[in-house]
Amino acid sequence: MKRHFIFAVMSAVTLMGLTAVTSCSSSSDEVENVNPGYDPATGEVPVNFVFNVGMNTAANTRQGEDATQAATSVAAAKFRGIIGAHIMCFKQTGNGQFLATPATAAKDFDMAQVAAPGTLSSTESRRVLEMSLPLKTNTIVFYGKAAGSTNKNEHGHLDDTDGYGVNKDLTQTSFHLGKRLTDAQKTVFTQTQSLLAAVMTCIMNVHRGTGAVAATAAPATGIPAYGFNIPAKAGEGAYLYDVKWADYLPSDGKKSPVDNTIDLTSLEEKLGKVYKEMTTIQTAELRNGSGTALKSTVKNLWSIVNSVRCATPTNLSEAVAKHLAQKIHEEILKYFEANVPPTGGSVTEVTIKGVETIIDLLPADNYWPAEADAKPSTFSAIDSEDGTTLAQYPENLDLPQGSTHVKFDSNKKSFYYVEDYNTSAVGDAAFTVDDYYYPAELLYFGNSPIRVTNDEHVVADYPQGTTAWDTDATSSWNGWTADGEVLSSTRSVAMRNDINYGTALLQTTVGYTTDVANGTKKLQDNNHVVQLRDYGVSEANNQITPTETSFKLVGIVIGGQSPRVGWNFLPALAGGEKQGYIFDKAIANNGSIPVSVSGSSSPNYTLVFDNYNATAAQDKVYIALELQNNTGADFMGKDNLIPNGSNFYLIGELDPTKEGLVAPTWPTYHALPPYNTDGTMNKVSRIFIQDYKTVANFKIGEYSLQYAYLTVPDLRSSSVTLGLSVDLSWTTGLTFDDVVLGGGTQTPDPGNP
Repeated sequence: MKRHFIFAVMSAVTLMGLTAVTSCSSSSDEVENVNPGYDPATGEVPVNFVFNVGMNTAANTRQGEDATQAATSVAAAKFRGIIGAHIMCFKQTGNGQFLATPATAAKDFDMAQVAAPGTLSSTESRRVLEMSLPLKTNTIVFYGKAAGSTNKNEHGHLDDTDGYGVNKDLTQTSFHLGKRLTDAQKTVFTQTQSLLAAVMTCIMNVHRGTGAVAATAAPATGIPAYGFNIPAKAGEGAYLYDVKWADYLPSDGKKSPVDNTIDLTSLEEKLGKVYKEMTTIQTAELRNGSGTALKSTVKNLWSIVNSVRCATPTNLSEAVAKHLAQKIHEEILKYFEANVPPTGGSVTEVTIKGVETIIDLLPADNYWPAEADAKPSTFSAIDSEDGTTLAQYPENLDLPQGSTHVKFDSNKKSFYYVEDYNTSAVGDAAFTVDDYYYPAELLYFGNSPIRVTNDEHVVADYPQGTTAWDTDATSSWNGWTADGEVLSSTRSVAMRNDINYGTALLQTTVGYTTDVANGTKKLQDNNHVVQLRDYGVSEANNQITPTETSFKLVGIVIGGQSPRVGWNFLPALAGGEKQGYIFDKAIANNGSIPVSVSGSSSPNYTLVFDNYNATAAQDKVYIALELQNNTGADFMGKDNLIPNGSNFYLIGELDPTKEGLVAPTWPTYHALPPYNTDGTMNKVSRIFIQDYKTVANFKIGEYSLQYAYLTVPDLRSSSVTLGLSVDLSWTTGLTFDDVVLGGGTQTPDPGNP
């Protein structure tokens, strides 16, 4: 969510009596003090409702601007207005108490919009509405939410059905985050996964099946292939070898599947390495299954296949490998388009074909492995999508790339997308894409005893701002009973405590550690570990000197969020619900991360729910920063390759028990949940506290990239080619001029020839 939480907290709600006139009173009241509008039949007193918002410029828990009302100055604050307001009246056994346990309100005023956007400011902070309060009311609970917009990413989003569930019976009151995926979008999501997995499964199972090969003027003993004579199969005529791509999978002492007397040849080894990297996914590896990752992977895969397809074979085994590479090339061409150099160079400009084209070809694709489950055939929700949309999956559904992970089943010889996983390695519980939510909306909550007076007051009599409102000694409160109840004589009523935010706020910044920012250290990737693991080769890590454009923040995934909170804005999961993840993709300042010893990225603000744990120690919260690699080069992450231009994740841990943390300053003039049964506030420090701003300043350090994940297979080593050059000219060596035959110039002795 963009940098948005200053226009402070709504300070308070005031209930003022109407202009006094004489009227009959109840037997217990003085006649001249009875509110003339008092209705003994309903037991209610008419009052004016005065709404006050106090501006607060201090660097404390209250911030504000467009979405979260979080600007850096009062002048920049943009009050969004309050809609959906409810003022609930409660009659408790004693005065001067807030509501500690849920109850049913004596009356619920559904106020709809109580303050239009932009109408309140530090100098004009009041609105007056008329209402009637029940006698004996001594506690008021207030709910409201900021006027929003249609942009769910900017302003957060509660569930369309029960997201803002205010009920007169507070046991039925709850607030629920909006899911990222609707049912219809979930169908699009799963069908897209099935389609992409099926395409890659067919490509990786290309083989040369049994069957005669027609050949013009083929010799009786076989058929020619790229200059080599492929023997005939005994009793069946001229046949090519029945070779599968998987047959080239390298291993110690692996022989050529065509000639078991020789080791894998260079071209065979190339195909084998590609197959290995594509299908070998480490136990804990999160392989990126997004459309962006798929395009990058196919580009690299196709480039290697093309180099084999265009190579000149040196023996029969390589001739068969070249033939298989041609078939792989033809298979990729069914589903992708690209610039494919006929000379064997790297493939560029890869695009995915449209769904209609793919589903026309997929049913008849003979490369579907016999070991696999049935080939998917239902794509009705996506059959009109073009290749551009497929390439943007799952971001086209407002989801992070980390929401889609691909695996390979070596037994079924097929790819599949993981439906139940520990997303982005954030948190402890496995979950599905259904557990991604929008940020919370900006919500208001008030729970307070009341001030009462029999005196008449006008708007100007009431204090401005939270400081004056919260000070009992303020002259404006002279003549008021600080903790009272509504009587028939009551003319003015004010909530004693402030109304505050029901949601919590996370402020996130990203920068570099001091030693990286000042150039003392460079960022190191994980190349050494990966190469040693995969090839037994000891290589140094790649080192990166970051610039301001090297990495870009594109999203934030916040774990440990209860998607539902109750009447007091504390977690209240309903049956079958579990913790989920908030994904915030509205990033401040285009996600720029400056390289500065003293600075970091612009603050990013995300509205979240309180994460109080009532049954155990307070939880750690894991936050995944979705970053984009713009270094101009690939680097090795935790398990595999992070290509240039692709997204990856780094995890940050927020531990409420971390040594050195400064405990929050608890409010004096209002009580935050959780409440103790004796009417006091239970001061439990936790990561997210409603009405409080949690600040997380993340730093990218020397070894941070070694923990980057959501990777693609590293196919680069598979493309290494040994270049041979034969020079048919002789190089000039030593030159001997004027060599006299006979060994010298002396005249021979006639007597001794």
